[in-house]
Amino acid sequence: MDLVCLVSVALSIGAWFASAERHSVYWNSSNPHFLWDEYTVEVRINDYLDIICPHYAHGEVSSHAAERYVLYMVEKEDYEVCKPHSFDQLRWECSRPFAPHAPEKFSEKFQRFTPFTLGKEFRQGESYYYISKPMHHHGQDCLRLKVDVVGRKDSAKTHQERPKNGKKEKEVDEGKGKFIVSGGVHNPANRLSADDPAVMEPKLQRSIGNSGTRLVSFPLFFAGILVLCISMLH
Repeated sequence: MDLVCLVSVALSIGAWFASAERHSVYWNSSNPHFLWDEYTVEVRINDYLDIICPHYAHGEVSSHAAERYVLYMVEKEDYEVCKPHSFDQLRWECSRPFAPHAPEKFSEKFQRFTPFTLGKEFRQGESYYYISKPMHHHGQDCLRLKVDVVGRKDSAKTHQERPKNGKKEKEVDEGKGKFIVSGGVHNPANRLSADDPAVMEPKLQRSIGNSGTRLVSFPLFFAGILVLCISMLH
């Protein structure tokens, strides 16, 4: 019976790693995806969104030049003008660009229910919106992200709304070269493209297609173990 329970645990762990995805987004002005009109990530219920903050090695840039952001989760109307209307919309602060070992990372779990009073709850078929305000200067730079919660049969992915004509795309291609600046993983020349796992973030998987790491919720994980163990007692 003990062996059966151990096997059940192993199978449950396997299922845990096979049912949800993590989607990583590098939140900095060097990310070319933010140049598109509408940067969008598609997720499913129980998926995770990982926001990777700007990061620099000490001495690469001055403290004044290092990018820092306050991120907000807002309504569509606020997203369209890229301006929060309430302090209560504040979600995270990317305030440690020189963190010693790795970039700051914040995670959002897209779950239907949460046991926490201040936790967020999400619904399939809905869209959610994130914007940021720079802390390192007083400009109006707008970085914003739309997250669509899709159904199980859809393929969760990261995509950008492409411009309707080639002119915009040409401008974006030319612009990419302008973002080659020093700054560790903040520098596109020193890391993979914006939604690929960084070298110092080996556990983060691609947010495109089915290449993301899959996870299930802990309640399902333990419920499966309990049911299998009880069935062995009868």
